[in-house]
Amino acid sequence: MAFKLRAACACSIGKIRTNNEDNFYFDGKIMPESNSGLKKPVIAEAELKNFVSFGVFDGMGGEDYGEIASFTAANTYKAETKLLEDYIIPEKQFLRQSCEKMNLAVFDAAQKLGTAYMGTTAVLALFGPRQVYICNLGDSRAYRLRGGEFMQLSKDDTDLAAMLERGVVDHKPRLTQNLGIDPEELLLEPHIAKGELRKGDYYLLCSDGLTDMLDNFEICDHLMKALDPEQAVNALMRTALEKGGRDNTTVIVCRVEE
Repeated sequence: MAFKLRAACACSIGKIRTNNEDNFYFDGKIMPESNSGLKKPVIAEAELKNFVSFGVFDGMGGEDYGEIASFTAANTYKAETKLLEDYIIPEKQFLRQSCEKMNLAVFDAAQKLGTAYMGTTAVLALFGPRQVYICNLGDSRAYRLRGGEFMQLSKDDTDLAAMLERGVVDHKPRLTQNLGIDPEELLLEPHIAKGELRKGDYYLLCSDGLTDMLDNFEICDHLMKALDPEQAVNALMRTALEKGGRDNTTVIVCRVEE
């Protein structure tokens, strides 16, 4: 049985921010360094005879640095995906190598700009003929909806546990891993998970602009009600904006079909 993917991507600057620090890799496309998001979702379909990949990047650093970081990571990943065309290296090695190259590219860009604080999260999905690999650094997330079971596949790289232990509840958890760190000072440790594909699976990649606005129950409800990925990203984005749209928001939804 051969699988194929139908996917949709939406990206919004939100209602509060004046610049967009999010970027993505979708069907070979990324956004320019300076952008205001997408006016409407983009759609893609692919047969899983070869590898297909998607990614979401949420930049940080203030001024224009966040968008430079996310663009640099997305552009570097786009170049790396050419290795998938000839399947030169195993999947997990490809993802680790891609994270290392993206990290160094963002770090070098920060050095050239003379800033000590510039980085981006990354969450990636790599689909093969029978399997999917999820890779992340930071707090951008990946989820899977299979039947009625909704599961987070990524792992948040934050200091939330330490905050709760100290009784701190008045600020958002800080990142403990991201792209753009000095490779000589901190070991980059991307999380990689592997899963088998099943017909009807939904996979969601998103920046925290979505998860800060919607809880898991709301996200799952929208995915379960959607007839296709385009309807899903429209509903998720609309709800995030209706609830305040406090941050840039990027959403990619993929559905596995026969």
